[in-house]
Formats: sequence, structure tokens, C-alpha cells
Amino acid sequence: MQLNNAQRLRLLEHIVVHVMPSDCSGEETMIFNTTRRTLTVKGQALRDVESIVLPLLDGSRTIGEIKVEIGEKLTDASINQCLKFLMENRLVEELLEDADDLNIRADLLPQMSLYHELGFQQKDAQKQLVKARIAVFGLGGSGMIAAINLASAGIGFLRLCDDVCTLTADLMMSDSAFNQIGALRGVETARQIAAIAEITETEIVTDNFTDDATVNALLEDVDLVIVATDAVSVNLAYRLNRLCWQMQRPLLPGGAAGVEGTFGPLVLAQDGPCYLCYRMRSIACAKLPEAELAIERFLDRERRSQPRLQETLPIAQMLVGSYLALDTIKMFLGLPIATDGKLVHLDLLGTKLTHNVVLKKPGCPHCSQQERISE
Repeated sequence: MQLNNAQRLRLLEHIVVHVMPSDCSGEETMIFNTTRRTLTVKGQALRDVESIVLPLLDGSRTIGEIKVEIGEKLTDASINQCLKFLMENRLVEELLEDADDLNIRADLLPQMSLYHELGFQQKDAQKQLVKARIAVFGLGGSGMIAAINLASAGIGFLRLCDDVCTLTADLMMSDSAFNQIGALRGVETARQIAAIAEITETEIVTDNFTDDATVNALLEDVDLVIVATDAVSVNLAYRLNRLCWQMQRPLLPGGAAGVEGTFGPLVLAQDGPCYLCYRMRSIACAKLPEAELAIERFLDRERRSQPRLQETLPIAQMLVGSYLALDTIKMFLGLPIATDGKLVHLDLLGTKLTHNVVLKKPGCPHCSQQERISE
């Protein structure tokens, strides 16, 4: 690996460095420890490296400036050997932005350090998240948690879609998320996001989502749609499923009721299942399919959120919202996601996650009909 004196290197903040005393041969051992791994290196004068070189790796100096500042305390060969080891093992990152940009995203530095250690170029990972545009439908439970988590992770744009005012039950989601009963959920969620994530732009939409034209306009310029099925009507979830499939916009559903939660399947691939495929198979496998179908049809006709019909444990919605945000972040970073063709079931009583493959339903009114049209 070639070093350039113009490079600016920053030691990752979450690394703990410790130097062991010299052994009988006079060699010291330097240990680099992170939450994911432990690396050791043996050599001489490692305490000098710890006390002289590492404090200078804060991104404010070039390698050339570091060498000048160190002077004759260490040889250039020793400095180069040290820096090459750090770079090869992804213990430092090269900073390509200026100091002002570094200060703006100071709250994201620990997160970016982890991305770098995972193998991403720090600037590329940040850019992928900042340019991401996401629409979240339903902000009364897991949707609100997902939106706040995504903002804290550095997502650039969130469209907050909810036409319901806050209820007393919403206060159970977070002590600080909703502080005014009767205010619009979207307004309250945007307020919370503004307090914790300055780089995230929010747009509040409080329209009635009962017609295709209104919903279509909200999908055209986003990269992903999240629908919190515990906070919106079944009618809207099905409408989003159909429209996202037609427009080829990824759709990630998720929700919680009682002591259970589900998230997925991600509706994306032409040959994969859609949300309606999952719901039809779920109803067919129920102990009393006719009763489940009757409830589904009732909720579909209501076209409004029906919180009175869903007993809930707030922690379920918090966990589902966090998992929705996690899969979203992994999707934008190109990492494997749990909901790709799968439904993930969360059992709070058993404290376990179950991954269930969802098969495409032949004759599905949404995805099968669309395939026939495209053919």
C-alpha cells in the first residue's frame, strides 16, 4: 500500500489501544481492540508510537505534516510502517472532506467508524445514506420509531405520511416523541427528528390517502416506502402494495399487535412475493380462515386506523420499528437484509425471531395481474 504525504488519516474513535510491557526479548506488544475484533502487533518503541503518532491521527493533519511535527523522534520508515499497518487493517480512515464538513457530522462519527471497519469507504457510506429518500406511512407505532431511528442514522430525506392526531396511547411509544395530545402525528414526529438530526430533511403529509392519485404523487421521488401496518388501515397497506408494485418502488411493511411483531417481506423483485401474497397465505393458514377474512374485509372497508382493535405491548412496536430501520440501512449500504422474500416474526414471550420464506401466490390480484399486463 502506497502512502501519500497529502493524505489525512483519522484513527477510528471506537478503537481502544493498549501497549503491553516488553518481554524478555525486548519486544513490546500493542493491542488494538474494537467491539468486533482484537489485533496485536509486536515491535520496539511501540509506546512511542502510542504517545507520539496516534494522537496526531485526528484528520486535521496530512501525513507530511505529521512527519514534520514528529521530527527526529521517530524515523520516516517507522512512521510509514505504522501507518501502513493501520490502513491495511482499517483502523484509520482517509478524510477527503474539509474540517467544516467533519464538524457538521460529528454526531455520526462513531457510526461512520463502524461502517469503515465493516469495509465501506466512509465517504461512500455517508453519501448513500444522505441521498436516500424514504416515505413512511403511519406514525402511531413502529412507523414513528422507524422514522426517528432512520434520522439518527443520517438518512437525508423522510416523507412523513399520517393524517391522524396523537392519542393518549401514543405517549407509550416514547416519553419525548409526542408531547401534545391532539397534534398531528407527522408534526410531532418531525419535531422530534429536528431535535436529534439536523441533516435530515422532513416533509409532513396529512392528506387523505384513500385515492390512487394522492398516494402515487408521494411515491414518485422516493427510493423506499415503509408502511407501519400497526398504525394505518389495511386499505392503505393494500393500496401501497399495489401502487408500489406498479411503480417498482420497494415497499417494506411491518407492524405489531399484542406480544407479536412482523416485518417484511420486502416487496421489490418481479419474481418475488408481494404483501398481498403474504396476507392471503396467512389468512389461509389461520385456524379459522373465515373469521380472519371477515376481520380483514372489515378493516379494509373502514379505511382508517383502528387502534381499538389492537391490544399492544409498546416494546413490540419499538422493536419492529428498529428492525424496519435496520433493514433499511442495510439495503442502502448493499448488505444482506432479513426481509428479502421473507417475513420475520418477533415473539416477545419466547424472545425469539423466526424467518419465514414467503412464496409468491399464483393468481395474486396485485403482482400476478401486473405481470400479465407487462407481458
